[in-house]
Amino acid sequence: MMRRHSRIKRILSLLLSLALLISLAPAALAASPTQVVALKINSPWCVIGSETTTIDTANDKVVPVAESGRTLVPIARILEAFGGSATWVPETNGVLCSLNGIEVELTLNTTTALVNGESVTLDVPAKAMNSRTFVPVRFVSESLGLTVQYEPTNQIVVVADGDVDASALTSLSQVKTLIEKTTPKAEPTTLTQQSYALPSGTVSAKVITVNMSDPRVSVKAALPDNKLNNTRAFSDICAASGAVAVINANYFQSYNAIKDPIGHVMVNGQFLYGSTGLNSLGITADNKMTFGRPAMFFRVKTTDGGKAQEWSGYECNVLSQFANQSVLYTPARGASFPVTYPGAVLVVENGVTTTYRTVASGETIAIPANGFVLYSSNEVTSTAWYQIPEMGRAVTIEPYLFANADSEGFELEGVQSIVSGGPILIKDGAVVSQMESLFANDTSGRFSVNGSAPRTAVGATADNKLVLVSVSSGTIQQMRELMSQLGCVDAFCLDGGGSTAMYYKGQTLASPGRQLTTTLQVFVSE
Repeated sequence: MMRRHSRIKRILSLLLSLALLISLAPAALAASPTQVVALKINSPWCVIGSETTTIDTANDKVVPVAESGRTLVPIARILEAFGGSATWVPETNGVLCSLNGIEVELTLNTTTALVNGESVTLDVPAKAMNSRTFVPVRFVSESLGLTVQYEPTNQIVVVADGDVDASALTSLSQVKTLIEKTTPKAEPTTLTQQSYALPSGTVSAKVITVNMSDPRVSVKAALPDNKLNNTRAFSDICAASGAVAVINANYFQSYNAIKDPIGHVMVNGQFLYGSTGLNSLGITADNKMTFGRPAMFFRVKTTDGGKAQEWSGYECNVLSQFANQSVLYTPARGASFPVTYPGAVLVVENGVTTTYRTVASGETIAIPANGFVLYSSNEVTSTAWYQIPEMGRAVTIEPYLFANADSEGFELEGVQSIVSGGPILIKDGAVVSQMESLFANDTSGRFSVNGSAPRTAVGATADNKLVLVSVSSGTIQQMRELMSQLGCVDAFCLDGGGSTAMYYKGQTLASPGRQLTTTLQVFVSE
């Protein structure tokens, strides 16, 4: 008998524990929402699940409004997201809201509503605004079995079909998306025009700062029509570009009949000019910046899977050939180029080798519009390692750095735009005190430490800002001090003097005294 009684006690104890668990289950296992809608007071935007849309697809002027501490909103899109509906009832001059077998009927300008036929008093009545019926979102939603939370900092209302943590609303993906959508974004470019007090004197400068971390920004080098020896009025360059900011870039042979740039020029990932020796700025497609003085080579190599062959050119589209040199010539050079030293040319059309022959000094070599020419002097072709090209081979051009690196840290991978200039002002955060020989030997005095002239410069800050500067008059020393004061960790001068040019948002800030070739252009997408 005692054994049977003990068994009964154990059964009763088990049943009691089970009952306790059942009673606690709703609190412990609160339903997670399967659908979340986020909307913002005074904004037409809302987020329904993973979709960012407007509350009223036919009228983006319709926005939720706050009245007497309650949020009024056209409810139709919200209810539809949960499988419900909102229907206008002309007989009662009201709206019928339905979800999960529950009906809520409201009448315009009346504080009495019906919930499944039962009369309920409202704090704020339904109203007609902008040809739409606005209802109190919390009352209607909660009456239909939904949950409502309010995030006061950003004035966002969250409606869900399950419990949501009121203290963690900003962690919801819908709320994050809505905040990002409705928060005004900082301008990716700014212009500052002011005087700067420097150790060596005061200069008046125009400074364009570009946030390279902003995905709306792109910065590109440009040549008029992508052709060398092609100048254009600065006003025409700016008008044709569609850019928000433009500054002159490379020095060029402005007093020569052929007005070639000095230094490297890469446009949209293609070298239009390659002349080693000057400081260069490279910009990747994802707006990473790299500074250095890269020694550029151009490898032409076979890609058809047959016997491997490759040849290298040291520079691109330069006219100043010398005795021991290979040069790559592309359509950017024009229709032809002259031969200075005897040698040989390899002609490539449509990616295939078509012609290889010797050439004499004084010859003019045609450049195919759909290909390129690799010129090599006799001193190059006579070396033991030189390979006679085979015709009919598929080849490609591969730019590369000497020894695959640059002593000053330039990185070529991914670079889409390159401009060059000098002298260097700041390198790796340190103000440079020495003048490169190319500029130190200048007889005009433009590059003396104390010589004042109109100047432009380009630099980069540690937080990935591109800095474009124009001064009407300044010394090299003042440019060093100015770029340092502006927070640049790398910087060098661009062409100056009569080439000094700057444009920003429809305004020419510095007008050059001559037509220009290379420019650096800043674009901002919507």
